[in-house]
Amino acid sequence: MNTSPASIYPESLPRLEEEAIQTRMMRELFARTRESALVGFLPVFLIVWSHWTAQPLGQLLLWAGCALLVLAFRVLLAHVFLASLPQTQIGHGRLWFGLEWLGSVGLAAVWVGSITMVGTGQVDALFFLRLIFIVALVAFLLSALGIEMRLYASFMTAIVAGTLWQLHRHYPGFVQELPVVDWAFVVYAVMLLVRSRGEHRRTREWVRARLTQRKLLDQLHQNIQQELQMHELLRSRTQELEATNRKLGELAIRDSLTGAFRRGHIEAELRRQVKAWERQPEDFSILLLDIDFFKRVNDAHGHAVGDEVLRRLATRAQETLRGSDIFGRWGGEEFIVLLPATPLSQAVEAGERVRLAIAGLEFTGEGGRRFGITVSVGVAQLAPGETADTLTERADKALYAAKSAGRNRVLAYEPGQTQFSHLG
Repeated sequence: MNTSPASIYPESLPRLEEEAIQTRMMRELFARTRESALVGFLPVFLIVWSHWTAQPLGQLLLWAGCALLVLAFRVLLAHVFLASLPQTQIGHGRLWFGLEWLGSVGLAAVWVGSITMVGTGQVDALFFLRLIFIVALVAFLLSALGIEMRLYASFMTAIVAGTLWQLHRHYPGFVQELPVVDWAFVVYAVMLLVRSRGEHRRTREWVRARLTQRKLLDQLHQNIQQELQMHELLRSRTQELEATNRKLGELAIRDSLTGAFRRGHIEAELRRQVKAWERQPEDFSILLLDIDFFKRVNDAHGHAVGDEVLRRLATRAQETLRGSDIFGRWGGEEFIVLLPATPLSQAVEAGERVRLAIAGLEFTGEGGRRFGITVSVGVAQLAPGETADTLTERADKALYAAKSAGRNRVLAYEPGQTQFSHLG
């Protein structure tokens, strides 16, 4: 993803197509047409109201009907255009422009016609009122039609030329008395046409800015989405990596056959417990378990059955122990248990629970013969000033004594004792 400064500033954006600008300009034209046409109903009603008693009703209503018809046409045309066509594409552009041109020229014709259709032929206050409305209309529609110079020029030509023609034909005395009227209308028209160029330019720049802003926002949104996707992908990959590392870590410290901790991990944990005891003395004991006559199991039933015995023994032992106890494989058929916060008496009881749980296991051997196993357990509690090695040596002596005493029993060894305490 490209996030360099050149990729997010307008100078680096692709050049906006002229068609897109023209499409947006056309939509803006019809939006302003609808707005100006709706406002245009008000002066029609004001003309009718001000001439209600000064002009025959039929002729007044005829003019008002024509004016309302033209305004309704412009409103409907703008509404259909804005409602039915997308913002990104306009079909039959010339047709829509022609219809808009027809509506604007028709509006000019209606207001030029007001000079005579609702007039009395006299230069009175109502005459000047109609001229004021015509002049105001030309200025008012600058903002609506001025964004399309050809359209506004057509409207301006129709209304100025038509008004001057009406004045010269029906009010010659007024024109002769004020010959500056012709020049005033022409200069006024030229000024507004020049002004329409500025309106067209400003609207075009505004449209270009809006399109540029839209493109920037779309690009920004796309960049944000890509960033979010990359972040999500990175998070997912990180989780996968963490899970893989955990699995690798488990494989490094767990025995692949039994799932018990490997001897290296157990020795490190045992030393850590001894160091912790030196800082803050607390009861700590260990168990050493060894399967009785395990060689006979392998010889009689095969190593596959022997492996199954080791797996099920490890599972049953861990199910019997506490969650805080640490169970590991010490070597071969020998296992070790670290018992934090456990005095010797409770350690002996824990060893007895494990012994009984394992004695309750039943296996199927060669030829479908069923058999069980027993374990001998040696127990020792950490003494002041003792090391991890001497602690395991005492537990191993207790285990050896348990085997010598007939196996399938739990014996504990304390420093300085001459006999082993035992259960079983």
